[in-house]
Amino acid sequence: MMDEQTMAAETKRDRVRRLLIAPLTEWGFRKPGDVREEKHAKFLTNLADSMAYMTDVQLEQLRDFLKTRGEGKDRRGWPRMATIVPFAEQVAPRPLEEHPTICSWFGSARGRQALAEGTLVSEFLFLTKFKRPPLTDGDWMRVRGRGQELDSERRVKADRRRRGVASQDDLQFLAWMDEIETRAMALLPEERT
Repeated sequence: MMDEQTMAAETKRDRVRRLLIAPLTEWGFRKPGDVREEKHAKFLTNLADSMAYMTDVQLEQLRDFLKTRGEGKDRRGWPRMATIVPFAEQVAPRPLEEHPTICSWFGSARGRQALAEGTLVSEFLFLTKFKRPPLTDGDWMRVRGRGQELDSERRVKADRRRRGVASQDDLQFLAWMDEIETRAMALLPEERT
């Protein structure tokens, strides 16, 4: 058991090493035979950095999922990142704000354009779900359609709130929309004067 002083000094990377990497290594995971030592050390550092957003409980859940995912003939090699990330996403989807490439989507001119088109929230939700920007005509139809649905629903529920007849579901929806919109707006480029 760690004391409070030790926990205060522990970095996010150290926490992932303590709760995920060290226990799996003790479980029997080892460097795959076809990987150089330096490359494996970099993999473990990248793994620690990538999973730092997870809580202690989520890291423990991920550890349990990965115990049976060893690679190689003897199934004791560390799984590749391509194996680990989908399990991590099942345990706790990574917040969109922690995906630099995806964040740059809103940080570009596209962010302001989405705001002007009224698709900011629906694009944010699309990016959150698929971890990629809308690319195809079908993707854009989905984003625009969802944007119209959300806008319509928001107007109806806001009107009910204004008239004092909003249900608890109406108020929860409006709070959820406000939260998503705030998160999306925080990713937009700042206006330059």
